[in-house]
Amino acid sequence: MDPSLRQKGGRLHIDTKLKAPSLTLPESQSSHEHSRGKDSRRVPHTKVYFHVACSTAFGEYVRVVGDHASLGNWQTKQGVRLETNDDIYPVYISPNPIFVELHARVQYRYVLCGPDDEPREWQASEATRSFIATGTEMTMEDDDGVFRQKAGFNEEDSDDEFDEPYHTKSQLVKNMDTDQKRSFLKEVLEGQIEIGARDTIFMLAFQLPVKVFKDSDGAWRLSEKAPNDGRNFAFLPLLQEVKEKKKLKVVNVGWPGVHPENDRERREIERLLAPHDFVPVFPPRSEFEGFLNFCRTFLWPVLHDSMQFFQSAKSEPFNEQGWAAYQHINNIYALAVVPHTHENDLIFIQDYHMLMTPTFIARKIHKANIGFYLHAPFPSSDSFKTLPVREEILAGMLSADQLGFQFFSYARNFLVSCKRVYGLDPTFRTGGFTGLEYNGRTVMIKVAHFAYPYQASIKVVNSEEVQKGTLKIKRLFEGKTIFACMDRADGLSALIPKFQAFRQFLKEKPEYQGKIILVQYCFDSLGVKDAGTAAQLRAEADALLKVAADGQIEIATKEGVSPDSCSIFLRFEKIERTDRLALFRAADVLLDTSAKNGLNLMPFEFVAAHHDMNDNKACIVSEFSGCSRVLLGSLRANPWNNSALCSIMERALTMPEEEKKDRFESNLQYVSQNSPMVWFEDFLTDLKRARKKDDVRIESIGFGAKIRQVAIGTNFEKLSSEGVLHAFRQAQKRVFFFDNEGTLAADKRHMYRHYGAHMGDLTDLQSRGSAPNQQVMDCLQSLCSDIRNTVVILSGRNREMMEQWFGKVPRLGLAAERGFFYKLPFNTGGQWHCMVQKPDYTWKSFAFEIMRNFVKRTQGSFIENKGSALVWQYRDADPHFGSWQAKELSSHLKELLIGYDLEILEGKGYVEVKVSGVNKGVAVAKALTKVSQTFGEVDFILCIGDDRSDEDMFEVVNQMLDPTDELETPSQISQDESSENESVSRLKAKSEVLLPKRQSSGKLGGLGGGGGLCGYSGDLRGSLSGGLDSLGGESSTPQSTRRFFTCTVGRKPSAAKFFLDDTEEVSELLASLRQVQEKQAKVPYPAAKYDSFTR
Repeated sequence: MDPSLRQKGGRLHIDTKLKAPSLTLPESQSSHEHSRGKDSRRVPHTKVYFHVACSTAFGEYVRVVGDHASLGNWQTKQGVRLETNDDIYPVYISPNPIFVELHARVQYRYVLCGPDDEPREWQASEATRSFIATGTEMTMEDDDGVFRQKAGFNEEDSDDEFDEPYHTKSQLVKNMDTDQKRSFLKEVLEGQIEIGARDTIFMLAFQLPVKVFKDSDGAWRLSEKAPNDGRNFAFLPLLQEVKEKKKLKVVNVGWPGVHPENDRERREIERLLAPHDFVPVFPPRSEFEGFLNFCRTFLWPVLHDSMQFFQSAKSEPFNEQGWAAYQHINNIYALAVVPHTHENDLIFIQDYHMLMTPTFIARKIHKANIGFYLHAPFPSSDSFKTLPVREEILAGMLSADQLGFQFFSYARNFLVSCKRVYGLDPTFRTGGFTGLEYNGRTVMIKVAHFAYPYQASIKVVNSEEVQKGTLKIKRLFEGKTIFACMDRADGLSALIPKFQAFRQFLKEKPEYQGKIILVQYCFDSLGVKDAGTAAQLRAEADALLKVAADGQIEIATKEGVSPDSCSIFLRFEKIERTDRLALFRAADVLLDTSAKNGLNLMPFEFVAAHHDMNDNKACIVSEFSGCSRVLLGSLRANPWNNSALCSIMERALTMPEEEKKDRFESNLQYVSQNSPMVWFEDFLTDLKRARKKDDVRIESIGFGAKIRQVAIGTNFEKLSSEGVLHAFRQAQKRVFFFDNEGTLAADKRHMYRHYGAHMGDLTDLQSRGSAPNQQVMDCLQSLCSDIRNTVVILSGRNREMMEQWFGKVPRLGLAAERGFFYKLPFNTGGQWHCMVQKPDYTWKSFAFEIMRNFVKRTQGSFIENKGSALVWQYRDADPHFGSWQAKELSSHLKELLIGYDLEILEGKGYVEVKVSGVNKGVAVAKALTKVSQTFGEVDFILCIGDDRSDEDMFEVVNQMLDPTDELETPSQISQDESSENESVSRLKAKSEVLLPKRQSSGKLGGLGGGGGLCGYSGDLRGSLSGGLDSLGGESSTPQSTRRFFTCTVGRKPSAAKFFLDDTEEVSELLASLRQVQEKQAKVPYPAAKYDSFTR
C-alpha cells in the first residue's frame, strides 16, 4: 500500500504528514525565488500533475514543456512525457508530479511529438498557459474533466442517504492524488495477493498428465507423451512453463494410468515419479472400475443435461454401489494429498471426477485452501434437482473456498441450483468478485475458461511426425475436400446425427458427391469402450481407417464397396495427439456437432494446426459447445437442425476467400493470445484471496456425504451446563430470556400455510404456532417460584397467544410481538403495556391491500399479521420470481407509507413492515434496566434464542462486560509481566468504551414515550445499578465463573457466544436448572429485599 495511506479505526485514511520533498533550488532559477536569507535555501513545494485531451496517431505522444526547470526550460526533449492507456484515451496524464516552489508562477505548453521525438505541432490553442503554485498539490485539468469521468473519480457530492463507510470512502478517494488512487484501486479492489516461490500448489486430477509404462526389460518408464484422454495434453506444457518461468513448486496427485501388482511395483513407480513432483494414487482396481463407470454413465450425462437413464422405458434405479465407489475413490485421493500439505498450501482440484474430494480434504485439514474447477458444464437447476445425491454433490463442491467454471451460464446454473436446494443467494464484492455466503464462509465463484496451450502446440504441429502424418492423409484422399473432427464416442457428441446430416447434404447437393468426405476420429470415454456405441458408429460409417504394420493408413470398406464411393470414414482405435494434429492440418473444414460440451479444445487444435498455412480454413462449431462463444470467426450451427446444418456446410465450401481469411484470422488471434499460464495464475491468485479467515474456527457439522464446513468465531463454543449451573448457584439476582418457537418449543411454523389471496379483512388473518411441552412449562414454573429469578419469554406472536400458552405461570414476564407489548410482574403487574403510548395502526390497512395484490400474483406467498408488524412471506414461492416481486413490493410500500414511523425490511423469503425501534434487543435492554433499578446489580444472565430476531438480544447482553471476556491467558500475563492491579485497571479502562455493535433492525435510542420499556438510552452498561465495576467483579475470576451467557440453538454463525444443538438440549438444561432450584428452595433465603415481586 502507498505509504500515505494508513488504517485507522478499521477505515482507510490519508496520512497528511506525507509532504513533498523540499528541494534546493539551482542558482539559475532566480526568477522563481522569493527573497530570503542565505541560510534559507530550502523552500516548501507544490506537487503539480497535468491532464490533457489530445488525439494521436500510432507512435505519437504528448509532452508538457515550460519555463520551469522540471519542465525542461522550454526544451522539448527535456519536458515531461505524458502517458495514456486504453481506459483513459484520449487523455494524457503525467505519471509523476513535478515539484514547484510555493507561490511561483509557471508558464507551460503541450507539445505533440512523433516517434523521432521531434515536435510535430503545438496544441490547437497557441496561447501559453500558466499557473501559480498554491497548496500542497495541484492538477492542471486541461482535458475538461474527461479523466475524472473515465476513471470514476467525479467530484460530485455524495448522497447524504448513503451509509457512512461508503460516504467516507468516496470522500477519501476525492482527496487522493494520482499515485494514491492507483494504490487504492490495487489494494482495495484487488488486494495485494501474489503467488510466489514460497507457495506450494497441489494439483489433483483423475489422472496424472504423464504416462507410466513397463518396458521390455520389465522396468517402469515415464513417457513424454501425455495421456490423450481429456485435457492432459494441455496440462503438461502448462506445468512445465510454471516450473521454468515462475519457479513455483507444483505437486501433481493422480492415478498413474496403471495398477501395480504388488507393493514393490508401487514403490518403484513412486520413486520414478518423485523427482518430477508427481504423487501417484493407487486405488483398488474393482472399486476404481465402478468409479469410472459411475463417472461415465451417470455424472457425465447429468452434467450435460442428459437424463436418458431416468427417462427411458427401461429406467434403472440409481446406482448406489457406483455412488459408494465414487465417494470412496474421492476419499482415497484426499488421503493421498493430506500427508503432503498444510493450511498454507493451495490445493487445486480438477473436474467432475473429484466433486467430493473438497469435503474429504476439509475434514482432515479444516482451513485448507481448496479450489475446484469444473471443466464440464453444470446442468440446469431442473435437471440437477432430480438427482438423488444433489445435496451431497453441492455440499462437496461448497467445501471448497473457490469454484471455477468455464462460462457464466454454467456458473449461473450452479448459483440457481444452490438457491433452489439450499436457499443461498449470491453476494457481490468490490472489484467484481462473486460469491456465496454458506455457513459463515464465503465461497467465491470464478468464471474463466481454460486456455489452449498455443505456443507448446506449435512445436508439436511443426514436428516431423505431424508433417509426415499430414502428407499421408493428403495422399490417401488426394483431390478431395476433407471435413474432419475428433470426438468422444458417446451420445453427447451427436455423431450419428452428424453422419445423417452429411449424407443429407450430399443427397441435396449431388454435385459434391465424390468431391468431399468426412473423416471422423473417435476416442473412448475415460478409456472405457462402449461396445454398443462403437457398433452403431461402424454401421453408419462407409469405411474404417486403420494403421497398418508399416505405419501407413489403410481403408477398410464394407464388402463390395469401393473406397472411391465412400463419403464417411471412421477411425476407432488408439489415436495419439500427433495423429489428430496431422488430420486437422490436412483437413479443409472442421465439423463439430456436439450436443453439449463444456469448452471443446478440438476447434482450438484445428486453428493451431493451420497457423502457418496460407490457405484459410473454415470452422463449423456447435452452438451448444463452449468454444462457439469465444471463437467468433467460426460458423455456429444447431446440430439438431439438419437443413440449417446443410446450409452451413455449403457456406463453408462457397465462402469468399476474403471472408474466410477474416474469420480464420479472428480465431487464430484469440487462440494465440490466450495463455493457460494466465488462467492458472489468475485462478490461484483469487484462490489465495478466498482463503478462510484466521479469526474463525471451522467445524464439520452433519453426517456422511452431507457434512458441512461451518465457520464460527474462535470463542464460539458449546454451552457447558456445568458452567451455567455453577454461575446459577453463586448468583443472587438472575435474569433469563428465552425465545419460544425453535428454543423452548419445536418450530412447526413450516407446517402451516395459507396460500392464495386472503378473502377477509386484516382482522381475519390468523397466526399459528406451538407451545412448549409440559416438562418445559414445569421448569419455567419452578424457576419463577424463586424470587431471585426473573424469567422473560420473548416471541413474535400476539398477546392472546402468549397468554394462552404462558398466562398460567405466575411471575413470568412476557414480551409479545418482539417486545411491542410486554408485561413484567415486578413492574407492570399482570397488565400488558405497549412500547408506544398511542400506537397508530392505520398503516396496516394500506400495507395489507398492497400485499394482498402481490399474493394474488405470486404463487406460494401469504401474509402474516404479527401485531406491530405485517409480513409478506414468499419462502415457498419460486425463489427468483419471489425475490423480484419482493423488490417491487418493497418499492411500493416505501412510496405509500412515507410519513409513518415504520421500517420496511427485505429478508430471506419475506418482506416485513414494522414499527420503528421494535425488536427483542430493545425489550431485553429495557427489562435489564428495570431489573437493575429495582433490585440492584444483575449477576447472572442466560439468554437463549434460535433465529435472526434473537440476534438483537444477544448483542445487547454481549455489551455487558463479563469478567472472563477480559482475562488474559497465563502465558500472556507472564509475557507481559502484568500484575493483578494492572489487569483490573485495564478492565475498567476498556469498560468506558462501548463495544462495537452490529447493525440491527431496531433503533435503540429515541423511542420516546413515557414509562415502561421506552426510556432506554442505548448504553446498557451505564443503566445498570453500580455501573461496570459492580458487574465486572475481579479480573482474575476463573473461566468457570462466567455469569452472562448468550446461546443460540444450532451451530451457525451468530452473535451468541455459545450454542446448543437443538430444543432437546435446551429442555435438558432447564431440567438441570430446575433440580438446582428445588435444592436451593429447601434452604431459607431472606426475602425482604424482594418484596416488590409480591406487590
